[in-house]
Amino acid sequence: MSTRLPKETDFTVEVEGIGRFTFGRRTMADELAIQREFADILQGVEPTNWLSLVGEWLSVLRVLTVSVPAGWDTDEMDPLDDDTYARLNKVYKALRDQERSFRPGKAPAGETGGA
Repeated sequence: MSTRLPKETDFTVEVEGIGRFTFGRRTMADELAIQREFADILQGVEPTNWLSLVGEWLSVLRVLTVSVPAGWDTDEMDPLDDDTYARLNKVYKALRDQERSFRPGKAPAGETGGA
């Protein structure tokens, strides 16, 4: 799924029922790459709420993912299976929760700031 090379700043997130993911810590270059990926997904169409949401999940995951559990491949997921979107959301949410924990004073309830 990813071509992102590992770095010392990478972090791992265990997503219940799905597995262990390693993500790169977001940089300004990543943010620009995410926006380019999102634009590529949209292909110039005005996004619906659904397209905007799923496009965000996919673009962020495609850019920041370093490694995934066996069997995880967003390009091969069944778009007609509602569980696909629940799984994508679950992984995206776990990533964002971990990212928020890196910012002092912004950690989710019960968590402290990270490295």
